[in-house]
Amino acid sequence: MNKSGESDKPQPKPTRMEEARRIIEEYANDLREIIRKFLGKMN
Repeated sequence: MNKSGESDKPQPKPTRMEEARRIIEEYANDLREIIRKFLGKMN
């Protein structure tokens, strides 16, 4: 059975721009986390 709110229609494939933006955002978030850990070790 489908969960409430879900339809039988497949999700549309993200555009290349959306996929590129998602990858860049993940990369930026990873860099922020690395910088935060590095700065924590410096103090």
